[in-house]
Amino acid sequence: MFVTIREFKDKEELKRYLLLIGNTEAGAEILSSKAFTLNIEISGIDTRAANILKQDAIAAGGDCGVPRKASLFEKGTCTVLLMATERSLSRLIDKLRLQPFGLKQLAEKLEEVLRNYAKGEFSISYRGKELNLKKPAIMGILNVTPDSFSDGGEFLSIDRAVKHCEEMLENGADIIDIGGESTRPGSEPVPLKEEIRRTIPVIEEIRRKLGDKFFISIDTYKSEVAEKALDAGADIVNDISGFHFDPKMAELVAKWGCPAVIMHIKGTPKDMQKNPYYEDVVREIIQYFEKTIEDAKEKGVKEEQLIIDPGIGFGKRLKDNLSILKRLSEFKILGLPILIGTSRKSFIGAITGESDPKKRLEGTLASIYASIIRGAKIVRVHDVKETKSLLDILLAIEEKVYGEGTK
Repeated sequence: MFVTIREFKDKEELKRYLLLIGNTEAGAEILSSKAFTLNIEISGIDTRAANILKQDAIAAGGDCGVPRKASLFEKGTCTVLLMATERSLSRLIDKLRLQPFGLKQLAEKLEEVLRNYAKGEFSISYRGKELNLKKPAIMGILNVTPDSFSDGGEFLSIDRAVKHCEEMLENGADIIDIGGESTRPGSEPVPLKEEIRRTIPVIEEIRRKLGDKFFISIDTYKSEVAEKALDAGADIVNDISGFHFDPKMAELVAKWGCPAVIMHIKGTPKDMQKNPYYEDVVREIIQYFEKTIEDAKEKGVKEEQLIIDPGIGFGKRLKDNLSILKRLSEFKILGLPILIGTSRKSFIGAITGESDPKKRLEGTLASIYASIIRGAKIVRVHDVKETKSLLDILLAIEEKVYGEGTK
């Protein structure tokens, strides 16, 4: 007899293992839903509701951390931590539907959060192309700017831009992100005509020389630039402002029906690093996305076409950037694919002491690894070849058959 402790990254991996050792499909489904404890923070809950929630959670097979003021039946609201497996949470939700003090509404919210959090497969589609995001995709950066923080001035000529695009595709890029305005901290806005002059000819030439089998995104917050880019062959709008800098952007995305990245930013590129402050950076960004998504839907944008980007380095302190990466899985409750952009950024230099952005590869790869294992579905990078190698190894490890060698 041999005894060991096995670790499984998620419910699906455990289910595959249970099937491998001979469990039935139904049995594997039931057992896998009992294995992982979800820790669900609920803030602003009535103290009376908190006490009922704890009792019902225990009865359903879970538990709930309730502050002393609720246990003493003080009036008001509080924050609790609900701890339950997927199976016990399902039973708890049924109980809460019958309870007062807002617990019926909480049951509906818990059901939505659980459904979104468990969603692991996404895809983006446009112009007859589809990109399955079950595995993480690589977005290669093509800055046609003179002043970007890392590669400014390198790809100003159309020929060099097309060549670099071709190299990134050969090295494994799934999306090419083309930008004509630097949004580094302290940067000044670029006039509309200049941004169009920099980007549109490049998109046209890339499509002419390299075809239309891959996705191009246009990195802009200006609706006029986005429309001309879409007309020239771009497929995705990547808006650092999340549709907030240009009120026409959401309407444009709705009109074209294209995928769009909505990013969180506090302030503007010119002033965003002037003393940014958050009480809880992840919670505040999630609330920002919830409102942004609802506003976009009201303007006709299809929710399933949206991609969220928490905006590493855009109005964030070092500790904010690290908190976002550490707690990235919390963004899964929104039910949308997560894009992360850490490539060569200054927070890496702040940790490693490396002042040259081009020498921050190791830090970039470490941050990409941390992002992928917490749920990122698209990584935006300068170093495509190295990122592809990291992903290939990571996926080979994570997707190996569990139970190999078992009887």
